[in-house]
Amino acid sequence: MTARPLGTEVSCDGPDEDTDCPDSAAVRAAFTSMTAPQVRADGRRDGWVVRRRDGHIRDLCLACRLAS
Repeated sequence: MTARPLGTEVSCDGPDEDTDCPDSAAVRAAFTSMTAPQVRADGRRDGWVVRRRDGHIRDLCLACRLAS
């Protein structure tokens, strides 16, 4: 049996620093996306945004992007 990496999951960081995403949203899996930058690019195609907050990258789904 051979083990293969399953890739990286990117989930929504919520509309603000103190609130979790109400939908527990995550970027839909794409077969070809294995690294975090590739998955984030998939999310941007679905309407997600990537912002910097406190020196870190924060991923926001469409609902949280509109709520922030």
